[in-house]
Amino acid sequence: MATASQIVGQHFFKRWVLATFGGWLLGVVVTILLAAISEGVHLGNQFAVGIGMGWGVGFAQWRIARKWFGATSLWMWATVVAMGMPFVLTDVIAKQSFGNERIFLFLNVALGALLLGLFEWLILRTQSKRAHLCIFMNIVGWMLPAVGISLMPSGHPESFLAIIFNISVVAFGGVVLGIVSGVFIVWMLQLHPSAS
Repeated sequence: MATASQIVGQHFFKRWVLATFGGWLLGVVVTILLAAISEGVHLGNQFAVGIGMGWGVGFAQWRIARKWFGATSLWMWATVVAMGMPFVLTDVIAKQSFGNERIFLFLNVALGALLLGLFEWLILRTQSKRAHLCIFMNIVGWMLPAVGISLMPSGHPESFLAIIFNISVVAFGGVVLGIVSGVFIVWMLQLHPSAS
């Protein structure tokens, strides 16, 4: 029989995964909007990915985090800055399209995840001695969807299966990120009934 602590942890975990998934989808929409705006004013297009996904995920996670472990809006802004900065730097330094976008996607996501892990460690270190694991959690959680995206066929997929695969990879990136980060947060913070 599950203990009260386990039930509360499971309740948080479900909400966290759903929120991260929703934030991921919101991030895709925001990324598309920012990319369209950047095309109109001739800016680079990399920043749209980092800022769009960072804001979508950060916003959705913050709405759960503030209720469960008292996170402030700093959670959201840390996600925007950490995930956005590498992509913005790519635009500033390159000012053109790269030959291999997937390599830069990996590098940008890895650096963004590392920065986000450091920010989240700073936010959670007073609540858990295990908070340093946020660094590992974010690298794994953000890089797994990046690997999935790298497996997507390049160009414009023509077959129905390729289109379904691409949509699934993009959509379920948020689920993967939510599961990885949710497991770690429940374990790090040892969520208990008083957290709800």
